[in-house]
Amino acid sequence: IMPSLVGSEMCIRDRLNIDRQRIILDQLYQKGSVKVSELSKELGVHEETIRRDLKALAAKWDIKTVYGGAVLKNTISSPAVQEINMLSKRGSHYGEKQIIARKAAALIQPGQTIGLNSGSSVEYILDYIEGKQPLNIVTLNIHIAAKALLLEGVDVYIPGGKLRTQSGSVMGSEAADFIRSFTLDQCFCGTSAVNLSKGICHPNIEEVEGNRAMIDASRKKYIVSDSSKMNQTAPFKMFDIDCVDGFVVDNNFPPEYREYMELHGIEVI
Repeated sequence: IMPSLVGSEMCIRDRLNIDRQRIILDQLYQKGSVKVSELSKELGVHEETIRRDLKALAAKWDIKTVYGGAVLKNTISSPAVQEINMLSKRGSHYGEKQIIARKAAALIQPGQTIGLNSGSSVEYILDYIEGKQPLNIVTLNIHIAAKALLLEGVDVYIPGGKLRTQSGSVMGSEAADFIRSFTLDQCFCGTSAVNLSKGICHPNIEEVEGNRAMIDASRKKYIVSDSSKMNQTAPFKMFDIDCVDGFVVDNNFPPEYREYMELHGIEVI
């Protein structure tokens, strides 16, 4: 056998192993446990292969192999996050948010239509868009709209409707429909909670629909979030992690989250 053919076969086998382990890992985070016999049938491989996969995953992830399968250890020990107002958000993790905002702004190109949902990390992006004009900014948040209005060469679009006092965001299905009427080049969405089991979550159901609409309307979708939001939970799921193209993060992004993103083809910036 030619060496090049052997190398190609090894690469294919490694890729299949990675794809299979990614499927198993996803099921663990979704269901909390898996059975060797069921995975063997579903994936069309021998049970011993599944056992080796589970052993490999247990060495790197917070899971435990048990008789006949594996279980996910409880990795979320803190209670659901509580919503805080914009003024408090601006002062929290300020340095990390500046790093994130600078990275996010670097992704923006002149002439683009950009979606910004709400939150202080998202708001700080506007401090770093000098030289990016002209831009269209589409937002759900009155604080972000007011700040963007002060910038030269920036057109601002915001839906009408009822504002939430706590966040300054516009609520309701009409606001979501307004967002979906745009074709956004990129969107940058802040979040209150991210975890590998539940996805990207929000403490208030009234803002979920608008955030989903912004993701739906965008060609490239980024989460902007400091590391304190990782491994947290909130009552209402907005969307799955693999719905986004990338995470724009600070220097303390957890290694297991970085590896999860890499496994799922999600960029970490």
